[in-house]
Amino acid sequence: MGKVERLAIRSNVAVLLNANARSVSENLKRELENFVPPEDLYYSRSFDDARNIARAVLDRGYGTVLTGGGDGTFVGYVNCLFEEAMQPATGALRGALKLAPKPVHALRLPRVGALKLGTGNAVADFAGASAKRVGVVEDILRTRSGECSSCRPLHLLSHEGKRAPFAGLGIDAKLLNDYVGMKDKVGRGGFGYFCSVVGKTIPAYLFQRGTPNVEVVNLGGPAQRLGPDGKPLGRDIQRGEILYKGPCKIAAVGTVPNYGFGFQIFPYAMQAPGKFQLRLTAISVPTILANLRTLWKGGPPPKGIHDFHCDKVLIRFDREMPLQVGGDAEGYRREVTFEMSEGILDLLDFKAR
Repeated sequence: MGKVERLAIRSNVAVLLNANARSVSENLKRELENFVPPEDLYYSRSFDDARNIARAVLDRGYGTVLTGGGDGTFVGYVNCLFEEAMQPATGALRGALKLAPKPVHALRLPRVGALKLGTGNAVADFAGASAKRVGVVEDILRTRSGECSSCRPLHLLSHEGKRAPFAGLGIDAKLLNDYVGMKDKVGRGGFGYFCSVVGKTIPAYLFQRGTPNVEVVNLGGPAQRLGPDGKPLGRDIQRGEILYKGPCKIAAVGTVPNYGFGFQIFPYAMQAPGKFQLRLTAISVPTILANLRTLWKGGPPPKGIHDFHCDKVLIRFDREMPLQVGGDAEGYRREVTFEMSEGILDLLDFKAR
């Protein structure tokens, strides 16, 4: 059989998995090999692997890719796809044609789906992916059969060139940084998170030196403060103006409602396409716990939580703060800039029939 014929019968769906993810077990691999051709299964163990896989996916013309391994895996593959697609040429033409890099708005990327195969599954939750191994297999089969083909636009934000659906500084990022530092000792997954929270995050939070202070400046188009109901409140905040100045324990941004584990931390993120929701708060742990059920479901926030719609902001703290981008710990920063990224992904919607 010739090359053209082989390409003609190739599935148009590639499955990209993080081989380091706990959920990507040997049993799952064996099960997938029963119905997914080996040439459509890709496993990465490093960022270099992911970059090479992204290049292969684009070269071979897949129309849909499914990622599995959590939010970090999704973000890693998406960034590799964007970066490789912006190269002058792919496949046999790479290096042979001297072309300028493609503008981001002109890129044609595959549709992307997020399987629920990680500890943090914000994107998979948002897209309605199924839980447990049986559900993951069913999502793959539905996608390969064409039953699951509807998409919804996914806008992304950017920090230092890294695209992601959410990011933040504060307690949430502290947890991720602590988990990264302890996972080799206490294990990966939910138990590892629990140990890092109890062993490092909570003690550090209880004994921290006062409450951090922040200044947030609008660097983009007109921003809008939001009321408890998510509706615009007051006048537009213009470029160069201060959105907020004062105590702050969490400064988080998102283009999707979810933040992992089903937590709807950005309930108004979808109301203004082309902007992200910025959420700032310095409320106490007892207040958070008293309102946790409502906050978890994306209900009206209590007093002391400040929400905005923005497309570019500078966040400047009075001390070093832990940072996470797309669920990946990124160390500590005193100052960061978040902005909307050019280019929109077609995210597979598993809930659509």
